[in-house]
Amino acid sequence: MKDDKELTNQEKLDEMYHLTLENHDILRSIRRSERVATAFRFIYWLVVLGALGGAYIYISPLIDSLSKNKDKIESSFNQMNQINSVLPDKATLEKLLNLIKKEGATSTSTGN
Repeated sequence: MKDDKELTNQEKLDEMYHLTLENHDILRSIRRSERVATAFRFIYWLVVLGALGGAYIYISPLIDSLSKNKDKIESSFNQMNQINSVLPDKATLEKLLNLIKKEGATSTSTGN
């Protein structure tokens, strides 16, 4: 291309026209991209909210049945705690098992 000083007014005008058309195409592309991005953002949030609603619909019967049977569940846990308090602790069971093993080992060795 020639220097700006060597261009005629008509050539400058033509170049400005072509640059304006190029800018117009770029701006339209940017605008189109923004519209597509907005549409996808809308669809994304629609899917997220739909998934949350579906999860609520799917889980709500479980929550309702748990809330209705809360007393039964509490009584079951209380019964399990009572059974746990009656059972001996682990250390006592280990001592008992070791004692049984020792007696078994001595009875088999003396029985031969």
